[in-house]
Amino acid sequence: MHKKIKKLVSCCMVVAMAVSLMSMSGLPATATRYGDVQGLPSGFWGIYGPYEDAIGSNNAAGIIEHGENIINFWLAGGTATQRAAEWITNVVEHGWEINNIFNYSREVASRYFDANDYVNAVRMYRVALAFVDPYIALFEHPDTPLTGNVTDMEFTRTIIENTIAAYDISDSDIGVYAEVRDGSGDTSYIGSRNEPRTGIYYGEPPGTAAVMDMSQKPGSTLIYVEYEFESLADRVENDLILNETLHGYPRSDYSAIQIAWNFHGEGDTLRSVPNDRTKITEAARYLKNLGIPVLLRVGAEMNVWEKAADPAEYKAAYRFISEIVKSEAPNVAMVWSVNLISAAGLTYEMFYPGDDAVDWIGISLYTSRYVRGNPNTLERDSVIYRTGAYANPVSFVRELVDEYGSRKPIIITEGGVSLYNRSNNEDLTQWALPRIRQVYSYIPMLFPQVKAIYWFNVNTEGPSRVDFGASPQARTLYGQLTASEYFLGRGRTESPITFKKLGTATMPANAVTLNTFAPYFTLDDISVRYSIGSRELGRSSDIPYRQAFNLSGEADGAHVLSIEVFSGNQKLNTLEFNLSKSGSNVTISTGSIPVTPSEPDPIPNPDPDVFTATPSPWKLNVNGGPMMETDMYSINGNNYLKIRDIAYLLNGTDKQFDIDVDGIYVFLLSGHAYRARGDEMTPNPHATETTTSATMNHFSLDGEILNLTAYMIAGSNYVKLRDVLELFNVYVGYDVPLREFYINTARAYENN
Repeated sequence: MHKKIKKLVSCCMVVAMAVSLMSMSGLPATATRYGDVQGLPSGFWGIYGPYEDAIGSNNAAGIIEHGENIINFWLAGGTATQRAAEWITNVVEHGWEINNIFNYSREVASRYFDANDYVNAVRMYRVALAFVDPYIALFEHPDTPLTGNVTDMEFTRTIIENTIAAYDISDSDIGVYAEVRDGSGDTSYIGSRNEPRTGIYYGEPPGTAAVMDMSQKPGSTLIYVEYEFESLADRVENDLILNETLHGYPRSDYSAIQIAWNFHGEGDTLRSVPNDRTKITEAARYLKNLGIPVLLRVGAEMNVWEKAADPAEYKAAYRFISEIVKSEAPNVAMVWSVNLISAAGLTYEMFYPGDDAVDWIGISLYTSRYVRGNPNTLERDSVIYRTGAYANPVSFVRELVDEYGSRKPIIITEGGVSLYNRSNNEDLTQWALPRIRQVYSYIPMLFPQVKAIYWFNVNTEGPSRVDFGASPQARTLYGQLTASEYFLGRGRTESPITFKKLGTATMPANAVTLNTFAPYFTLDDISVRYSIGSRELGRSSDIPYRQAFNLSGEADGAHVLSIEVFSGNQKLNTLEFNLSKSGSNVTISTGSIPVTPSEPDPIPNPDPDVFTATPSPWKLNVNGGPMMETDMYSINGNNYLKIRDIAYLLNGTDKQFDIDVDGIYVFLLSGHAYRARGDEMTPNPHATETTTSATMNHFSLDGEILNLTAYMIAGSNYVKLRDVLELFNVYVGYDVPLREFYINTARAYENN
C-alpha cells in the first residue's frame, strides 16, 4: 500500500480561501472614503465603502453584492482573462488592480460557496485563477511592491483549481454513452506488451478474493515482493499456491498477474541496483518460464518516498531493470507507477524513465474521506489532498490519461475507497458506495485507455480501512460491478462490449442500453430520467445511471430522446438526441438521421408497448408434491409468473438458484440457495385483467447476459415459466384439461 503522502508545502502556510494572502506595501489597511490615494481613482472608494461595511457586519449578501461591484469596477467591461493578459505585461504599474480583483473575487466566491451557490462560486474562483500568473509575475519583478512569495501563490493556485474541479457543475463534461456489442464503441489500443484490446483486468492480493462466486473469478491478482529481502520466484510461487489453495484458482485461469517489486530502502536502494544483474536476470527468467502474462511494477510511488529518490538515480535503476527484463522475458510488461500527489518540490514527470523502458503507466488510486483519518480535517487540507467532497477518482485518472494515455495503456496498480475510519470508529460505507461506482462504472466508460484496476483488499494498520472486511455492502457492490463483461475474468483477454459516446450509435432496437456521466460529485440525490417525447422510459439514481430499453415496438421514423439530470427535484441539465427507429435497429445521434421505414405490420397494434395480462387458473407442483396456486398471468397465450416464485419452487433441489438485484440488473446465481423475502407463492386475491409493458430490467445468469422476455406487473418481474426452466435444464409437463404443470428437477428439459 502507498506511503503516507507528504505535505506539498510547509505547515506554516496561511489559509487562502477567504483571507488575503498578501497586500500592497505601504497602503493603509482601511482606506479613506474620499479623494485619490496613491493614484487610485476616487470612484473606487464610493463602491468600496459599502463593501467594507458588509465585511464589518459579516453580511454575506452585502459582501457578494458590493464585492461584485468592486470586481466589475476593475474589470471595466472586460473579462478576467483579457485583463490578466493585459496586466501581466506591466505588472508593477497595475499591481493594485491585480490585488483587488484577486482577493475580492476569492472573498465573494467563498460567500457564494457558503450559500451552496456553486455556479457563482466557481465563476468567482475562475476570476481569481486568471490573476494567479500576473500575481506571480509581480512577485518575481525586481521592483515588486508586494510582500510574500511565489510558493504561497502556487499553493493558492492548487486550492483554487481543485475547488473548481470539485464544484463546477457546468455541462462541459456531461455525456451519454451507449453500451454496444458490435465493436463500434470508443476503444484505445497501443499494442503494448500484455495489453488487452478491450476490457479491464482486475483483482486483489492473494488470499483476499472479494468475489467468492467462482463464476466471477477475477482474471488477475496482485503480488508484492520486497526487492532487497525476498526471492521474487519464491514469493510469487507462494502466493499463486495460496490463491489456488484458498479459492481453487489455478494459475492457468489468470489473464495476467501484477507483481509489485518494491524498494524497501526507497531512495537508498537505487544506487545498488546496477550491482544486482544476477538477481534481476534470475527473476526475469523465472517470470518467462511462468508462462503467464506479467505486469511488473518497479519502484512505485517514487514521488512520495520518505527516503527521497534522486530522479536521475531512479531513472537509471528502472532502465537497468527494464533492459534485462525485456531481453529475458517477452511475457513481462514493465509498469511505471506514481502517486498522484507529489512531495514538496517534486513532480512525477521528473522520474519518467522514457517510453522505450516503460510499457504501462500506473497510478495508486486511493479515495479517502479524511486526510490521514482525521475526522476534523480542515477544508483547506481536503482541497489540497482531494479528500471528502473533493475526492473524485475520475479527475485523478483523467490527469494521467491526458498526460500519457495516447502512448501507453493505463493501469490503476492499487487502490481502494475508505470504508471505515478507525480514529472515530466511523462506518464510511454510505460515503464510499458512490465512489466505488465511479471507479468501476465511470472509469471503464470514460477511459478506454485504462486496462487494469487492482483493489488493495488488505486490512493493514492505519487510520483508514479499504479492505472489504470493513463493509459487506461494499464487497457485494464490488462483485456486482466487476460481474460486467467489461471486466476480464476467468482467463478472458477481450471484452465483447464497448462504450460509444453520443455522438452517433446504432443498436438493436430490442437492446438499447445507455449510461450517463453526470459529473455532479458534490451534489446529493442525483438521478437521470430518459424519455422519448413526453413518455418516460426509465429513471436511475445509481452511477452510471444505466438504463436498458426495448424499443422494438417503437414506430419507425424520427423521435426525440431526452436525458434529464436532477438533484432531488431540481433539474440540472437536459440533453436531447435524435432517435431514428428503422426496422430492427435504432440510431441515436446529435445530427439528423435519414430514415428508411420498414413495412408496417398487417394489423398495427395501436399501442405496441402495452400488453394485456389475464389472471391464469393454472396450478403446479414440484417433484410430485402438492398442487400449488401462485400469482400467474397469461400474456399473449403464454403463462408468466414471478421469477422469485420460480426460485422459491426450485430451492433445496440441485437446480436451485438465488437472485440479486442491482439497479436495472437482475442477477441469477445458479447453485446458490434462494434467500426468500417472505412474499413468494402468494396468490393475489384481487387479481384482475391488467395491462403491462416489457420490463426495463436486464437479466444475467452467472455473469452471462440473457435474452429473457419479461413483463412488469405491480413492481414485480413476471417471466415465462418455460424460459426459466429451460435455463436450468428442468423438465416441465402439463395437463391442459386440468390446467396443471408438473415440474421435475431430476429430468432434463424437453421442448414438448
